[in-house]
Amino acid sequence: MNYQDILTFWFKDCEPSQWFTKDLAFDEQIKASFSEIHSQVAKGETSAWRQTIEGRLAEIIILDQFSRNLYRDDPRSFAYDGMALVMTQEALKTEKTSLH
Repeated sequence: MNYQDILTFWFKDCEPSQWFTKDLAFDEQIKASFSEIHSQVAKGETSAWRQTIEGRLAEIIILDQFSRNLYRDDPRSFAYDGMALVMTQEALKTEKTSLH
């Protein structure tokens, strides 16, 4: 799996309404498709993705958003917020990032 798979799923295959709605079927879809990559991102195994802003965004989505679906109603759903915040701050500091 690569970061483009994450971005395609999140921004093309999903509706924005799914991002913030409790939906057990959607949670199961994310578990089935992305639990392994979530673990890899959490362990830093996808650090090469950070060479592009899109790769950074994919890691942030996995840690910040997918965690909510993977660990619904469990404190672990927020366990990766700190990592996602640091990644976001790093992305905003890079010269490669342009906000237009």
